[in-house]
Amino acid sequence: MNTLRNETVYAIPANLAPLSAAEIEAYARRIRAEAVAKLVRTGVANLKTLAVRFKARQQQRRAVEELNALDDQMLRDIGLSRSQIPAAVAGLIERPFAGAVNENAVDAQVIRLAPRAA
Repeated sequence: MNTLRNETVYAIPANLAPLSAAEIEAYARRIRAEAVAKLVRTGVANLKTLAVRFKARQQQRRAVEELNALDDQMLRDIGLSRSQIPAAVAGLIERPFAGAVNENAVDAQVIRLAPRAA
């Protein structure tokens, strides 16, 4: 496949040089069908990516709304202030796990706040 001036030129093998108009048309249709199929696959993949991002954004928005609905005392109980809500939902705030104290624990656990599944 050669490219000249941003146009794709498909090389026809030398042993097929004397092609009829019908053969040339069939060849052109096949190339066009491949191009359209590629365009459709790309479009579908882009739509899937957009849908995933939209769903993630909706979940983040829902989590922010739920945390904003809590009163200040409840936020303090979970170790947040109102100004930290967006960062907590985005997963930018990590804090040590406040479970039972165990002197034999080797590694400290870290919990991340994540929105509830709808």
